Amino acid sequence: MNIPFTTILLAITIACMSYFYKLINTVSKSSTKVIDQVKNMSLPDYEHFIFNQSKKPLPIFFLSHGGPTFADKNDKFGSNLGAWNKTKEIGNYIKNTLKPDFIIVVSAHWQTEVPDEIEISIPGIGESWYHHNDVKSKKLRSDENSLIYDFYGFPEKYYKTQFHTVSNKFIANDIVKTLKDSDWFQAKTQERGIDHGVFVPMRVALSDDVEILDTNKLDLEIPLIQVSLAGTPDIEIHYRLGEALSRYRDLNGMIIFSGMSVHNLRDLGIAFSNDNKPMPYGKPFNDLLTKILTNKDSSKILDEFKQMTRIPEQNKLYRSSHPTNEHFLPLVVAAGASRGDECKLLYSDVSGSLGWNLYRWGSTDQEGL
Repeated sequence: MNIPFTTILLAITIACMSYFYKLINTVSKSSTKVIDQVKNMSLPDYEHFIFNQSKKPLPIFFLSHGGPTFADKNDKFGSNLGAWNKTKEIGNYIKNTLKPDFIIVVSAHWQTEVPDEIEISIPGIGESWYHHNDVKSKKLRSDENSLIYDFYGFPEKYYKTQFHTVSNKFIANDIVKTLKDSDWFQAKTQERGIDHGVFVPMRVALSDDVEILDTNKLDLEIPLIQVSLAGTPDIEIHYRLGEALSRYRDLNGMIIFSGMSVHNLRDLGIAFSNDNKPMPYGKPFNDLLTKILTNKDSSKILDEFKQMTRIPEQNKLYRSSHPTNEHFLPLVVAAGASRGDECKLLYSDVSGSLGWNLYRWGSTDQEGL
């Protein structure tokens, strides 16, 4: 049977058109996938990370974080506007000038059960053990740090505070190795969220949102890792923790230490009944801290911290300001991480039985910081 040439040509044309349509559709889908991958390149990869060498060690900061009310600039009861403003200034400097690749935070609100053991937070099923008040934060991603609302009796809005950040397993494991190599510590990762000693001051510093609202997006597009304190009030071991962590200053990592310069919850009732006027030990202890930390002979700082517990007059001041010393220990860790760099007092205040000193170690190129 003879098939007309025009029919054959039409069939070939249709076949070619079908082939090219499929090819174009495949390329289009691949292009879309590539574009999506490019869009997501800025988002951290939980399993991997490449450390970059800093041109010079990044500075470090100690922040007084208050309670959950500190997240609210407009709170007039348990916050401190001067500390809030300076913390926001520090955060803007970190984001816009220093531009670290990751952030490590040591908070007063996480101590292990073992004197020489340090834990490093990672997301996971085990996070649920640390949820307080049966409240869970909203997560946008599986590698996001959940929030631990580790406070009681506050207005409902503070249990709705969100701060969306991601973790990084590679960095967490590297910190474990660094601490073990120091010969001072046992170390391991722990499935755990970040407590209010982390997310409250970090939200003030780094979130673009001033109000306590949910941005429904990552508030920070670099990894944030929480490192615990050791399970002991011992000063030297926490100084050594800072020395070990200081390595990350050379790897474009920002290390934040979160506590309070004065923290006496036992006297809160007395303070509130007295219009929150400073307790008599507050300013003297703030001044003593600053004198020790800004000593140009940094080799004496560890000994001076230890003497604080031995010299009767200083010890009385210390015990009044910190009946328990978990909010003081992040300052000790910071001093250990400073490598003897100059310490600068950025802000100081006392309200009731709480002290709000903020410190910076290392050089900056910005006035006021």
